[in-house]
Order: sequence, then C-alpha cells, then structure tokens
Amino acid sequence: MIYSVQCEGADFCQEISGSSDTSFARVYDGEPPSRRIAATERFELLADMSPLVAGHILLLPKDHYLSFARVIENNLAELEDVLAQTIALYANTFTTPLILEHGSADGSDQKACITHAHWHLLPVHGADVDVVLEQEGLMYQDIDGIADLGRAPWTRMPYYFRRYAGRSRIYLPPAGHQRQYLRSVAGRALAIEDPEWDYAVVIRKDALRLTMRMTADWELA
Repeated sequence: MIYSVQCEGADFCQEISGSSDTSFARVYDGEPPSRRIAATERFELLADMSPLVAGHILLLPKDHYLSFARVIENNLAELEDVLAQTIALYANTFTTPLILEHGSADGSDQKACITHAHWHLLPVHGADVDVVLEQEGLMYQDIDGIADLGRAPWTRMPYYFRRYAGRSRIYLPPAGHQRQYLRSVAGRALAIEDPEWDYAVVIRKDALRLTMRMTADWELA
C-alpha cells in the first residue's frame, strides 16, 4: 500500500519541487541560494534551516509522507543504501550522527508541526538524549533496525525515533508534548539555553553556511 499523499502547505515539498517562494529563500535571500546537499531519485539531504550546530542536516523523502515509518514500508532497500552512504559521509566530515525523528500520523496532534517526514542528523552522542528522555519518564522500545520501524503499529501512530551507532529505539510521545520537542532535547544535549533551540527564536545562519561548505563535495550514488 502506498501512503504517499498530496502535499498541501508543506514547505519542504515546495522547496524540493524547486519553488523560489519558500521560507528558506525568504530567510537567506540567496546567501546561499540553496540548502540542498545531495540527492538520489527518492531522497534529499538538506541543511537544517536553523542548525542547532554545524552539521545539523535533514534526510527526507521527495514524495510526501508524514513519517519515515511509512517511507520504510515502501522504500526500505533504497533508504538503507542512502542511510549507509550518508552515515559514512557524515562520520568522515563530522562524527557519528545521531538520528532523531518525530513521526506523525493521520489525525494525530499537529503541535509538532510535522507536515513532511524528515530525519534530523546531529553531531550528538545518543546517550545524551536518552538521558533526557528517560528522565522525563518516556517509555521506549529498542528495535533491531529501521525495517522494524516500517511495521505496525508505528506506521499508523506518532512516535519519537532515535538511532545512534547502529542502535535504534522508539520512544512513545505522551499527549500534549510541546512543539519541537526533540529539537529541545537535542538543544539540551548541546547545552543550548532555553528557548534558543527554537528556530523561531534563533536562526543560526553562520552554522548553515558552514555546514554547506563542509558538505560541498558530498555525493549520493
């Protein structure tokens, strides 16, 4: 079953399609002209528009999905290949990446503002975010790999996904969690003062431009 749906109002979709009327274009005004790092037939690597730190990048599908659980259900083989290439490039340029995602579902709480599936890749140790999430009492389940994320019940419910050094874990988000929750957790792991992790509060243009320079030679086969 294909879960890709028509994209309505998702800025990522406009950006991937080549539109010049995007939040990124308005904020950066051509400097740089794009935040696109590399791409394959079905996936894109972008610099986060307001990186928490240099090396904060996003992996997302070109087709419109609400979560990577649904992406995996339809495109597991290509995603595994893209992920392996990306992790190798990232480790060579930055360090072992932490992958975070707030997966959304049809009809779920929209406070997280997830209108298009994306994974955050950050130069953060996985244990640092686990400490925060466990201290806040979130229940979790360790899974064998990303293939397990593409199975029920994750394809039809919200979740928090964490992957680090080949180990994957799914946390269960409680009702009413704040917007940008995982971004705030990563911010705490990076010792960023509250609320400066919020992209509506601080846009780190220098960090994006440095990220683009450091990934300028990245290519995905």
